[in-house]
Amino acid sequence: MNMERTGLSGRFIDNRQQIGEGIYLLYFAIMIGARAAGLYEGMTVYNISLLLGLFLFALKMVVTKYSLKEYAWCAAFLLLSGIVYIKTGEKGLLVCFTMMLGMKGVSVMKVIKTGIIVAGVIVLIRVFTGAFGFVNGIYYPQEREGVGLMFRESLGYAHPNTLHMNVLMLTMLCMYFVSKALKGDKIRLLIYSVLALLFNLYIFQFSGSRTGLLGSIAFLIVNYWFSVLDKPRLFEKIVCYASYPIVCFIAIVLPELSYRVLPYEIFDKIDKTFFTTRFSIARYFWENNTVSLFGIRLNNPHHLMKTYGLDMAHLYLFLQLGIVAFLVISALTMWFIHNSLKAGHMQELAVLMGMLFIGIWEPLLYNLGFKNFVYVFMGSMMFNSFQLELFSTKISSLTAKKLGRIVSVGAIAGICGMMLFYLCTNEPSALYGNREADETGKSLGMEAVYLTEEEVADLQSNGDIFIGYVDDKTPMYQYDSHIAGMEYERRGLSVAVYLAMFIIMVQCLFEKRKISNRNGEK
Repeated sequence: MNMERTGLSGRFIDNRQQIGEGIYLLYFAIMIGARAAGLYEGMTVYNISLLLGLFLFALKMVVTKYSLKEYAWCAAFLLLSGIVYIKTGEKGLLVCFTMMLGMKGVSVMKVIKTGIIVAGVIVLIRVFTGAFGFVNGIYYPQEREGVGLMFRESLGYAHPNTLHMNVLMLTMLCMYFVSKALKGDKIRLLIYSVLALLFNLYIFQFSGSRTGLLGSIAFLIVNYWFSVLDKPRLFEKIVCYASYPIVCFIAIVLPELSYRVLPYEIFDKIDKTFFTTRFSIARYFWENNTVSLFGIRLNNPHHLMKTYGLDMAHLYLFLQLGIVAFLVISALTMWFIHNSLKAGHMQELAVLMGMLFIGIWEPLLYNLGFKNFVYVFMGSMMFNSFQLELFSTKISSLTAKKLGRIVSVGAIAGICGMMLFYLCTNEPSALYGNREADETGKSLGMEAVYLTEEEVADLQSNGDIFIGYVDDKTPMYQYDSHIAGMEYERRGLSVAVYLAMFIIMVQCLFEKRKISNRNGEK
């Protein structure tokens, strides 16, 4: 019996790192999967996922061998996140630090692959079921300049912005992996970047999230720029070192400064056009709150502002999470930038630049969103295990010519599928939805109609679209052919996108089999 225990303990010691790595990958899969699925704080399923994730992190800390100095650093970070949670009720910092501190002995690429597989499958299924009406998501009628009345749709997520932020996170994960695999191949990287942009443009047709689209464009440009460099030049170093102080200045100082310096008409124009009223919201919270060392529970006295929070990530960090958390995160970020530039980790810096850019409008950098996977890189670097990992992948085996052919065939198939969809279906004359209030709750003044299931079936047979219908007691609102036509076009576009993706995937699988057979013959 003693010999058996010794054998088990011996095998545990021999495989300690692999066991710890597996536990962390499971932690990462659960945490990123919960957010990709659209779960959020307050939902029982999400709370269970969060507790399970934190339990796995604790187990990882026990299984992996840390030095006393490393345990001390871990304890300091976790203590800070605990104090901030007690003061503010915000758990975001705890999640960020567990993502970072669990990375000892874990492969960065394995984490990224886990994120791509888990988030990719969930996000694509959510988008598919929402786009074709299998799941009723939240939609907001909204007047947009140059477009008129349009629908912003969440496709099953809590908000249209949440939809696009999940797609943006998936874009960053995929393009980071692709960029590392291609090692500076300009043509193939450009093709993948264009495909990623096109998918974000497709999602934008539903989400209407200008911040999501701008964030994806900014990241893809910077990622391409940084990935084709052999090493950072002086200009890239200046951009990277200046990026964090600039976004902090924009979020923390500029709202009040621009209000005091600029005429109100110009301030209002900048605020609404470029910052989607984030400056006005920031000023409101500055007026009703004061800074503290370890954060505060935000005072939000105005009843019309109850649904609003601090969307600008660095103002959220500074004002709500406190000065100490701000200084620690600032030091971590500048340390990461310095060491990444020194080691030539340009793709990692591209991810950080993308996150900082989107953080001007969105709070996902330091909240419970689990989208800021820069902490994976920080953790690996912190434990001196972050190397430029060399790995073989089928992505790098596809030549530019093969890739171009595969994409072209997929695009042609998608266009043919879309044309077939339009030929086989009736164009709707109306759309019936269960909501007629915009995002702020303002009513459009539409009259409710009540329809039986037989009436709904008859209208649907003529091509009319229904969103959110339950029964004949459900108030429905009739939108005209303009809105119905936009929804119809979105569904046709969805046919093209998903058919193209399917054909591309099938072709890639055939290419993979060819390569495997060729290697087997050798």
